[in-house]
Amino acid sequence: MHQELVIDVSEYETRVALYGDEILQEVHIERDGRYSLTGSIYRGCVNRVVPGIQAAFVEFGGDRPGFLHVRDVVPRAIGTIDSDRRRVDEHARNRSEEPLDIRSVLHEGQSLLVQVSKDPIAGKGARLTTNLTVAGRYLVLMPYNDRIGVSQRIREDAERERLRDLMDNFRHEMPSSCGYIVRTVAEGVPIEDLEDDVEFLERLWQQVTEKAKAVANGEVVYQELPLHTRAVRDLVNTKVKSIVVNDEDTLAQVKDFVTSYMPEYISGLTLTTDSKHQRHKLNEELEKALMRKAELPSGGYLLIENTESMCTVDVNTGRFVGSKNLEDTAFKTNMEAARVIAREVRVRNIGGLVVVDFIDMEEAVHRRDVIAAFERAFEGDPSRVQIGDFSEFGLVELSRKRTRKTLAEQMGDRCSRCEGEGIVRGLETTAFDLFRALHAAVEARVEDQSLKLGYLVRTSREVADRMVGQESARLEHLSTELECEICFEVEQDCGPGEFTLIELPDPQSQ
Repeated sequence: MHQELVIDVSEYETRVALYGDEILQEVHIERDGRYSLTGSIYRGCVNRVVPGIQAAFVEFGGDRPGFLHVRDVVPRAIGTIDSDRRRVDEHARNRSEEPLDIRSVLHEGQSLLVQVSKDPIAGKGARLTTNLTVAGRYLVLMPYNDRIGVSQRIREDAERERLRDLMDNFRHEMPSSCGYIVRTVAEGVPIEDLEDDVEFLERLWQQVTEKAKAVANGEVVYQELPLHTRAVRDLVNTKVKSIVVNDEDTLAQVKDFVTSYMPEYISGLTLTTDSKHQRHKLNEELEKALMRKAELPSGGYLLIENTESMCTVDVNTGRFVGSKNLEDTAFKTNMEAARVIAREVRVRNIGGLVVVDFIDMEEAVHRRDVIAAFERAFEGDPSRVQIGDFSEFGLVELSRKRTRKTLAEQMGDRCSRCEGEGIVRGLETTAFDLFRALHAAVEARVEDQSLKLGYLVRTSREVADRMVGQESARLEHLSTELECEICFEVEQDCGPGEFTLIELPDPQSQ
């Protein structure tokens, strides 16, 4: 599969899209002022210990306290920046004899290092852990864990053994006793590159520990990379043949990162000359990803319902009637669905429990083949995925680790016209689309930089109110920058997220 990473930067948001054979596989969006906290490390302070749920709430600098469950507490990590170390170490020596009790390791007012493992979602605070990790290009450093792990996606036994032996040797030469996870991209990498990554991560961790002692509670100790460089670090592998960026400043930052950590990919890094086409293509893909219905190649379709507790996927044959019998039709539709579901789950960033209602099949071999195809389809997913077998009712359950908001939560709002049963493009998403459309329209039309044009925007009242209210400062800035007047007209029949641009004639040309 030929893959391409597209980085689309605007004044309002950054979007990163991974394409495989020109089909969208994964998308990440960060909007101005609302960056992901996942991966960042903070000096926190225990706000409240709740024995009944074996958890604590920790003030770490977020809008609300983070949630720290006892399962995410590593005794070795507690006391690294205060005086509780001896008591915790004594409990850690006995941890195999009894389950860890939250009150034995944490108390109110206690300082500790925490890392955000899951962004705040649906009104809940961030999920925290003391099992800290710091990612490099090839390795992940685990300062409070002494094990060596190798990515399960590295399949060859000889290569797994080579990497494990190398990491054991490196660790014996280092002053710390940190553990490491070898990432998938380390497969086949020479010893020198791994050694450089070890030294980089050891230096980085030393800086983290020194800063942790110097800052106050609630301050950041380690900031995860911004989206454009984080995506390059985490998503680029040997399948990615090109990295396309639409912004010169961002391109320079990505180029510096690639030159330092992954120089073999520098030749694939380019500045796009057709950002309008790429944005249009991405916008269409994102529009589809907000819909309940996803089409299958043969004419079947999926109905995807995502709720706070779980996601359900219903597989239907639609207009596909097959050529042999009902069993054959069901099998072919389910095989297609297995591949499309994996892609839709990844693009929509659906996490937690997913229940799939495949079309009933009588043949056991067909059910095994569908499960095998399902597992293969998820092999490229960077999130941890576990897939069960067919239940007695013909359902298949899977769980996918959730670390950030779904695409619908980021881009959409509940539809007011169907009493909240559907998802439509959110007002903020529509506003950013409108800003991009105005930029593109002026760039396409105005060759004489002094020519002043105006635009009438026909849209719904909700969008118009948003633009002249919450987005008024941006709108005024854009109008000044483009040297054009921007007016709004409410159209009653305009659906959520819809707008039409109409050029106003230049008064000087009349």
